[in-house]
Amino acid sequence: MSEFKPSPAHLKRLFEHTHQALRLYYNKQKWPAIYPTLSQLAERFVQSYQHQPNALHAHLQFYASDHGYATNLTVNQCILVCAFCSANGYDANFTEELVIAALSDHLCCSNETNKAARGEMLSVQETKLVKLRHQFAITMLDTANVPQGQLQRILSRLDKYTAAITGNKSIPLYDNTSILVTLAKRIAKAITPRPKIKTFTIVQALKSLYLGTHNEFAQLSLLALARQITDYPGGSLVNYKGQQALVLCATHDGFLLVLLNNNNAVGMLKTSKRFTPHYRPISTSDRKLLYSIWFNEQIPKPIEAHEHQEAIWQAITKLGQHQFLEFKAIEKAIKPFSQITYALQQAARQYNRQGQKASTVRHCLTMVGLDTAGLLCQRVLLETLISKLRHPFANDVWHKYNHLNKLIMMLLSNEHSEQFEHLLSPFTAAIYFILSDHSCAIRRSVKSNTEQLTEKSVSIAHLFGFVRLNETRFTEFTNNYFAHSPSHQAFLETEKAEKSTLSDKARYLVAIKILATYTLGESQALSAWQTQLLDEVLKEFQWNSLTQFCEAFITHGPSCNID
Repeated sequence: MSEFKPSPAHLKRLFEHTHQALRLYYNKQKWPAIYPTLSQLAERFVQSYQHQPNALHAHLQFYASDHGYATNLTVNQCILVCAFCSANGYDANFTEELVIAALSDHLCCSNETNKAARGEMLSVQETKLVKLRHQFAITMLDTANVPQGQLQRILSRLDKYTAAITGNKSIPLYDNTSILVTLAKRIAKAITPRPKIKTFTIVQALKSLYLGTHNEFAQLSLLALARQITDYPGGSLVNYKGQQALVLCATHDGFLLVLLNNNNAVGMLKTSKRFTPHYRPISTSDRKLLYSIWFNEQIPKPIEAHEHQEAIWQAITKLGQHQFLEFKAIEKAIKPFSQITYALQQAARQYNRQGQKASTVRHCLTMVGLDTAGLLCQRVLLETLISKLRHPFANDVWHKYNHLNKLIMMLLSNEHSEQFEHLLSPFTAAIYFILSDHSCAIRRSVKSNTEQLTEKSVSIAHLFGFVRLNETRFTEFTNNYFAHSPSHQAFLETEKAEKSTLSDKARYLVAIKILATYTLGESQALSAWQTQLLDEVLKEFQWNSLTQFCEAFITHGPSCNID
């Protein structure tokens, strides 16, 4: 990634490069360059938003008259995707993937989009191109060897979601990533001016969508975006002593304003006076207003929303890189994290055989024993990190994690309950790794249990809708933080080793993966090897059959505890 230095010239190039990217479809010789071009452009949009959110919010009100409708529309969609992702707390890599999808919306029909915006009649061929533009875009991306994944999924359902996100009928929409791009598309289309078509303000568009959608994730995202625009009100208009002024930013005690004359910037001032900002589209070619005014040193830097997690990771590393011989060493490692005391008390309950109430961290640790205390503390700290990671499917990921927790409780309810921490902790670490390293691959669906690569067993990735973890990065992650944990090393074995070489501990972990995908997936067919493995492992834990286990899990799973 090249060094990023925000500047007016860079902001101007966002429009120019977006226009150039939209022209690539009409020159087939340049198709191989489409993915690196879109990737670099998406990266710049995300970097610009991180550094200058007020400037990009202002561009949601501006219509850059030096560029056509398709370019203005696409820039607005990209800005809105960045705003949604920032408001929801998603990371830069994930945001870039969604920006690429927004850039690809009109990739194959910018000429036709401009023509329709002018109110001109499209030919039959042009109408077909607009209607099938996403199919053509996917073909174009395939020709350019763009990796299959989230981008193609979003494009394939974008038109359907755009129509279904509002309406009288509540149509289930399960792909939250597509919902975000859909919302950005609907808002951008509403606020980008076209002749003879009503133009909405950003506030009107947000209200209309919020009231019109039945989707809870969409409603929550719209509320988050509204708060984001309130925090960074760049582009809103106020009346200052009888003269129209545009808000550059909110300060700690007021606003920084630029005075307008015929939609041109003519002066700047700072005021502590309070206003009720309003919005309207501004068509302008004034470079000062569009670009340079936003790099004034008086504009404060964006609020840092990310919490510092280095201390937690230091504790996790310390817990994972030592084999503790006394509770005092563990207590010292977790001492800075008083907020986890309650979590430890809850976690220790399942090891409480005498009905005692855990009152202190030492008491919690003595309940679970020295062998598992370090693992338990690591798990609790990792759960804290997982709860802070933001993702469109975060709730789904957390529900699947709880499902694994309950499966392990039920599996051990007849025998070997002391193994609970050794079986659950590796899954906690793997799920954190998936959220941080495979955020763009996560889906709500569960992949089939049937293995296409017969030499390897089921991957934890199947539970989250994709095929396998990146072995190199997962190996590095495991060895960095869990080098002394036989359980985590066994989990790594389940992701890398051949089926015939799995150790007993690895076999238990594979069985839990199979049980998870079997009980959560639809119409899951087990292979002969998977069936044999499950039968053997279940019998070792005093279960007569898979049917008996599933019936018990359905009956007692939600409330089962380690005895």
